[in-house]
Amino acid sequence: MNQSEIDIGAKIRLYRKRKRLSLSRLSEITGIAASNLSSIELNKTSPTLNTLAKIADAFEVRISELLNGIFYDKVLVCGLNDLKRSKKPCRGIIERHLTADAILNKIEVKSFDFSPGSGPICTPPENTERFMLVLKGALILDADHETIELNEGQGAYLTSHTEARLTNNGKISARLLIIHSSG
Repeated sequence: MNQSEIDIGAKIRLYRKRKRLSLSRLSEITGIAASNLSSIELNKTSPTLNTLAKIADAFEVRISELLNGIFYDKVLVCGLNDLKRSKKPCRGIIERHLTADAILNKIEVKSFDFSPGSGPICTPPENTERFMLVLKGALILDADHETIELNEGQGAYLTSHTEARLTNNGKISARLLIIHSSG
């Protein structure tokens, strides 16, 4: 993205109008001269980080909310063929990230390819809620000492304190999709 494509002024004007604030009222709240705010909204000048922080505080949002969609895409298309391998095969399991290219992502989506007889691995990460779906084959889920066979098309939701291990005891490869928060 080049500098001429950045339109932070329009974003600030949009938020100001949503809050039903005049330039002079926003000036009173932020301590920034109305003429400076007008120049920013018209993209005649670029705001400093400190100025953005004051404006974001006035709108009761984070600075990142003002920059949302300016420096990164709002939509990231991810496909199974585009997965980035995140680790070398370990115990016959290949881990890949679908959301590795997402900036400021709040969820992580991973795919695990299990060769026949591979595992066990623990489901990542500990202390987060997660959902898993078997896309291909079958896997054995050991969740808090309960053993469950998950077949293709079946999923399991795990609470944050559930310890879980996955194994492929079958004779064909299996693929698992796991979605969890990145925090």
